[in-house]
Amino acid sequence: MHFNQIWKQIKMKPLRKTVLALTLLSLAACQNLETNQQEQSQGESKKTYGSAKAVVDEEPIPAESISGPVAYAPNVPVLSNNQTVDVRIDVQHKKITVAEGVSFWAWTFGDSIPGPVLRVKVGQTIHFKMANRSKETAQYSPPMPHSIDLHAAMVNPSDKYQSIPPGSTISFSWTANYPGVFMYHCGTPIILQHMIYGMIGMTIVEPKEGFPGKVDREYAIIQNEFYLKQKSDGSYMVDLDAARKKQPLYVTFNGKPGQYVQNPLKAKAGERIRLYVCNAGPNDESSFHVVGTLFDKVWLDGNPVNQLRGMQTVLLGASSGAIVEFVIPEAGTYTFLDHEFADVEAGAVGLIIAE
Repeated sequence: MHFNQIWKQIKMKPLRKTVLALTLLSLAACQNLETNQQEQSQGESKKTYGSAKAVVDEEPIPAESISGPVAYAPNVPVLSNNQTVDVRIDVQHKKITVAEGVSFWAWTFGDSIPGPVLRVKVGQTIHFKMANRSKETAQYSPPMPHSIDLHAAMVNPSDKYQSIPPGSTISFSWTANYPGVFMYHCGTPIILQHMIYGMIGMTIVEPKEGFPGKVDREYAIIQNEFYLKQKSDGSYMVDLDAARKKQPLYVTFNGKPGQYVQNPLKAKAGERIRLYVCNAGPNDESSFHVVGTLFDKVWLDGNPVNQLRGMQTVLLGASSGAIVEFVIPEAGTYTFLDHEFADVEAGAVGLIIAE
């Protein structure tokens, strides 16, 4: 109830009213202090907007796929403690295997679908470079302009997220202002086409003092859809029409349907697990769920300010992220899945084996 409503409903003598007023003001001050402390701990009190203009070089720098505090999911990168961080994620055209007997010429950030997970913290300035190496495999896949849209950054998109031609490199800087789990993707039209070719990834931004609480294990989980069709020669290609109709052939965690059924994630009974979850889409929702436990902490978009408790399922729209924490209650097999079961049948399912 609002303080003014409380005041109007109470008829008291002047002295008692004074005591009540001081009490209410004290409570309000405590609430404001707690809020300010939370905001300060999440990097809210000091932000850096924009940066110098991006630089595009016509010739790419020496060949290198990725560098910096990056790793391929389910691995979570080691965080750098430096104030500035150098990050390199190149674009390639390469053949990617999605499932047994199903491969296609994809467009990738780094060497895989999804691209590497980037991990930074609030206040760090990221010096980012990306080379467009699509013409290196021109005999198999036509070179294309590409770009990157980093949802974690606050910059001029027409500058930093501009498309660069094959054979060139873009360099720009940005400062992490908000903690969370954010996706990145190619923003070159047709954006849907570039995303279903594989141009997706995730950025984890930690608060300055780190995420609150300790965990025993952490994994990165990126959900995405594949829209593919078989050609007359038996090979596969991207099916843009199916994507527009939202009819995926596969829905995956970290790029391969059911891969963690064959190779489960590991844990031990009693351990606290943290999952960084991002639904890269590009089209469908994810109803993320772990069978046999509850999420006792859920930070929507990965920001600890947005905390929910005791959740069974986390609903993530396309491009949405979350951090979920849970305890493994006893030894056993725990299934994680998209609780939209058509997506389970398409591959969005995995296992955690707890000893």
